[in-house]
Amino acid sequence: MHPATSVLDRSKVRRSRSHVVVATLAVALAAAARPAPAANWETPAAGPSTSGGPEVLFTFDDGPATKTTAQILDTLAAHDISAIFFMVAWRFDKGGEGAIAKHRAMLRRVLDEGHVVANHTMTHAQLCKGKPEVAEHEIVHARVVLEREAGLPVPWFRAPYGAYCNRLVQQVEDAGIRHVYWDIDPQEWKNNNAKATEKYVIGKLKKLTGRAVILMHDTKSATAKALPKILDWMATENAARAKAGKPTIKVVGATQWARELVGEDVIAEAHALADDALEALAAGLASALP
Repeated sequence: MHPATSVLDRSKVRRSRSHVVVATLAVALAAAARPAPAANWETPAAGPSTSGGPEVLFTFDDGPATKTTAQILDTLAAHDISAIFFMVAWRFDKGGEGAIAKHRAMLRRVLDEGHVVANHTMTHAQLCKGKPEVAEHEIVHARVVLEREAGLPVPWFRAPYGAYCNRLVQQVEDAGIRHVYWDIDPQEWKNNNAKATEKYVIGKLKKLTGRAVILMHDTKSATAKALPKILDWMATENAARAKAGKPTIKVVGATQWARELVGEDVIAEAHALADDALEALAAGLASALP
């Protein structure tokens, strides 16, 4: 890399490279989108286990929320986990300038820390009820808003309530996006009970044999409180399993799943593009220096 990059903030360099890679992945993922099967959204939601043992992918719906999303990001960072955040786009259009600014800052943090932003409609609408054009607007306009805010393509989508109908399947296919369902749902949005959430998720993980997508909500205090407990339990459980020679519970990061979907050739191309972009930036800085 050009010596002029030494004048750049190292964290900004890493973020810039990451954003270029994520953008390339997003384009490839949109091309790889596929319709759901005839009965319901696809399960296992992220496909079969690639390790042969239990695997989990963490996803969070309905945010971003200033306090609880920040707490969840802190926990994920402490455990080096990359997740998918399915955001409702009204948070970037309504609520006043102060609230919008806070939501924008939280979205930037989500991206800067290596997570993926995904589409959860404009207003968390039930997409299989009402007029088709309303559902289409909820999906398409939310994508426009989220891509505007993220500065990246947003090809992953989750229907609120897990709504499923033939009309919605066709709308998702027409939009060229990929629906991401779930396998473990503690429904903490109903009771906001951290202990019940922790108990439910751990109970499911104890019995897990393949891959599962966990659905939680970064707008709920129960999620923010339960997540560290769940991850601490996983660390203790994995240590015991490793000692006993049993398969550990592996975390599949959002970017890891993207790699599986698009293939290593696309990943290599994304990294090359990122290196070229940073090289061009460094060269530009060097030419501007006295």
